[in-house]
Formats: sequence, structure tokens, C-alpha cells
Amino acid sequence: MVEFNAEWYGRLVKNTDEKAVLVSRMSDLIGDGPYKSCLEIGLGISPYFATVLADRFGKYSIVERRHVDIKMPNNVELINNDWEQSDIGFKPDIIIASLVIYYFENKKAAIEKMFDSLDDNGKVYFVVNGKEGDYGPLKHAFSGMIGSEYHFTYDELIELLGDIEFKEYTVHSEIKFSSYEDLFETLKIAFDNYPEGYQRLRNEMIGYLKENVTGDSFTTHQKIIEVRKQ
Repeated sequence: MVEFNAEWYGRLVKNTDEKAVLVSRMSDLIGDGPYKSCLEIGLGISPYFATVLADRFGKYSIVERRHVDIKMPNNVELINNDWEQSDIGFKPDIIIASLVIYYFENKKAAIEKMFDSLDDNGKVYFVVNGKEGDYGPLKHAFSGMIGSEYHFTYDELIELLGDIEFKEYTVHSEIKFSSYEDLFETLKIAFDNYPEGYQRLRNEMIGYLKENVTGDSFTTHQKIIEVRKQ
């Protein structure tokens, strides 16, 4: 199981508009409610979604397995526990699982638990990296360098959903950079399951970026997958 690296993630967030565009789109999709409760799985480094959405819910909780010292909005409950092991004790109307599936030890069980935990007619909003833009080709290029096929979390999620109906939305974001060396460091979080290999192939990766990424931005596409409880 891959462990979340807050320092690497912080560097990414500092250089991208990813969170702003994701929160904006999620806000539109969820609407004004009113709702009884929301559960967000995985805090990351800041309560980005909660800061904007919490007032629409009677109860807003975030479950995070790391022990963190981050100030929460007044109406947000932080549950320091592992989602795969925890019992939240209520059935939320909305579950947000943003860029967290990758870190589950048992993805299938973790996703099934989300559906089982929902209130009737509730929804889960998954967020995963898409394969378009500069991100997908870079992953394939790195896979070729290490001689190992890369499996996108997007593909894993769609396969795990099976015959379950869902709606998909695409959110475009950019990572700004001042040099290709700078971009290499910013992208480190995207290769946190191969930290030694990524560092070892530093020159090759920077060479790829110079040849394939133009201008001063690296494009990514986030996929929001909306699933209503069956």
C-alpha cells in the first residue's frame, strides 16, 4: 500500500489550479441541498471541499487515517481513522472520495463499503486522474522506461464499478512550472509508488518533458465519477 506524502502533495497543490477547479465543479454538481450529511474520505493537506460545501449539510465529516494538526472549519468533524477499518456511525447523503482510491489497500472492499454506508438515494463522487493531456502520455513513457505496464486508477475504478451506472465529468487543470527540473520535482507525487525508479530516471524524465511539454504548463484532466446508490 502506498503511503501519502504530504510534502510532495503540497508542492503539487502550490503549483496547480487543480483544487480550485475541482471544488468549483463539485459545488455545481452537488448543488445547494439541503442535505443531512456528507462524508469526505481523505483530507489531503487541507479541507478544500469542506470549506466551500460544509454549510450545505447538517453534518460534515472527514475521515483521515493520518494524525494531522490542521484547523478544521467550525462545523466540520475530523475522524482520525482508516476508512477501510472505521465505523462512522451514520449514513451520509453524499460521499466524496477525491484522489484517494489509489491509497486503499483493498480498493474493491473500500468502494463497496462506500455504497453500503450511503443513505437511500445517496451519491458517491469519486475523483481520479484522467488519461488525457500531458499526464497520460507521461505515465506511459515512464512505464516504458522501467519495463512495467502502468494501470491507471481511472481504469481500475471503472472496472470495479462493473455494471453500475454512473455519470462522468471532466475537469481540466494545469501545473505551472518555471523549468523542466522544477516540473520534475512537482510531479514526484504522481510517481510515489516508484520513488527510487523516478529519481534514478531523473535525466530521462526531464528529457521527455523537454521534448513533449511546451510552454509553461503541464495539463491534467480530473475525472469526477458520480454514482447514485443502487
